[in-house]
Amino acid sequence: MPFRTEKIAAVLLAAGASKRFGSPKMLARIAGEPLIRLVTRSFVEAGFAEVAVVLAPGAGELAASLEGLGVVTVFNPRPQDGMLSSAQAGLSALSSGCGRVALSPADLPGLTAPVLRKLLAALPPAAPLVVAVPAGAGRRGHPLFIPAALVPRLLSWESERRLSDLLRESDVRVHEIPGFGAEVLHDVDVPSDLVAAKAFAAGS
Repeated sequence: MPFRTEKIAAVLLAAGASKRFGSPKMLARIAGEPLIRLVTRSFVEAGFAEVAVVLAPGAGELAASLEGLGVVTVFNPRPQDGMLSSAQAGLSALSSGCGRVALSPADLPGLTAPVLRKLLAALPPAAPLVVAVPAGAGRRGHPLFIPAALVPRLLSWESERRLSDLLRESDVRVHEIPGFGAEVLHDVDVPSDLVAAKAFAAGS
């Protein structure tokens, strides 16, 4: 199904503790706005039908920074259980009707609206057991495009599973989308990563 007629949702994961950053990294300002708002706004502007952002309990300041974007904010009650638990919380909050869901950490400033539009235009036709992922420099990046048929499987997994396990399921095929680079790979872990983040924002 071509993207122009297919609804695609997005779930952004922002419930981490920012231990390596030393302070709430999602509030770090890039191009005049918090990182979390910068990335979320890119997904909205790129044309995703619905965007859910998963936060940790008590992240009221992060939630407030997303006001006006028209996104769904979700609080993962057990963020310590890992990224899968946040993905499950976000997927559970989406309305029905989307053919695919893009799953991504919310700390990739290179996922600008132009990059996301390019990625959406390059998606293969939707298939029930095909996960699409951008690739560059010999590595797979974000977001992962999960077909709706696989969402119930992810929701059924126990917390000890990892989201990346989906790419190793025997019946799942991974379609790599070439032609991307640092923009789909570079996240923000420590304060020095903000240098590249600001470069991505300046070039968008």
